[in-house]
Amino acid sequence: MSTQPILIDNVAFAKRGERLAGSLSLEDCPRLAELLGSQASDSSASLADKNSSKDNSVIHFTINGETNAAGQHFLHLTLNATLNTYCQRCLEQMPLNLNLNFDYLINEIDAGDSDVAYVEDNDDYDIQEPSQAMDLQRLVEDEVIMATPIAPTHEGHCAQLAMQSGEKPNPFAVLKGLIKS
Repeated sequence: MSTQPILIDNVAFAKRGERLAGSLSLEDCPRLAELLGSQASDSSASLADKNSSKDNSVIHFTINGETNAAGQHFLHLTLNATLNTYCQRCLEQMPLNLNLNFDYLINEIDAGDSDVAYVEDNDDYDIQEPSQAMDLQRLVEDEVIMATPIAPTHEGHCAQLAMQSGEKPNPFAVLKGLIKS
């Protein structure tokens, strides 16, 4: 288990145009593990299935720094995760694949600044305050938690729900023979 946070100076990182790639397991993301564990405890899965689901979930991340011609500093974060969770419709284990991209503008937030309203309304990027010790591991975990559905379900039909219920005889079929034409 990696207890050491990944800290970067986000402004220097962006100025130098650095790139960092890595992987995090559920052991590195205790809040995400708790979320996935609570989803698993809602289902009727066995304890062995719950433990195996935690072992396979991995988050791969890549972060790139950039400074544009106007001197603005940006971070670009790419996340690829396969999380083992449980379908809340059929209660069977299912993989949840997340492929996420985030763009951050590193900017001081000053309430009196007229550009703040424009920046906050812009959907092209999120704002990160300048930090000499930005916790990248926490940022990755936060973004995955926000992207994880509250009640994940299979995209198509669930296996258990697609079972045929069988033909039941019509209880009024006997009466059909009593009708005189």
